[in-house]
Amino acid sequence: MSGLNRHPWLKWEQIEKFLGQKLPFGEKGQTFLDNMTWVEGYVQDMLKKAMPGMDASISSPGGISSEIFETHEHVIIKVKLSKEEDPKAIQVFVKSNQIKLLGFINGKNRIIKLPSLVLPKTVRVRYKQPTLEIKARKRGLKENYQEAFIRF
Repeated sequence: MSGLNRHPWLKWEQIEKFLGQKLPFGEKGQTFLDNMTWVEGYVQDMLKKAMPGMDASISSPGGISSEIFETHEHVIIKVKLSKEEDPKAIQVFVKSNQIKLLGFINGKNRIIKLPSLVLPKTVRVRYKQPTLEIKARKRGLKENYQEAFIRF
């Protein structure tokens, strides 16, 4: 069977209409199912359109860039420091919704907003040249009640 007729149940015209673009067929005789490298770019474009202000990679004018990752249980922030920065001078302060970094050469503070609430006491910070890795456990959806005693 030829490349387009190999899967007669697929209606390529409908798929192209849904995606809003022509499907990238590779070399002659190759179908789009044989080469799926274009999917990553398409997904990234859709995510940027759906969430325009939510870029996972953030950079600031001081040459400091950060990436934020989320797992089921943790939020991980990787802050890449420039060669001039002294990692021993950096201070990390954590609230449940943001992280504040102090001690940069230019004297400016850096605040990183977190995508999920975290437990500040669980934060672990490691320095692996040239990256500062901050890992915090997410705050669970089901929190236990803490008894508040009544004073008389």
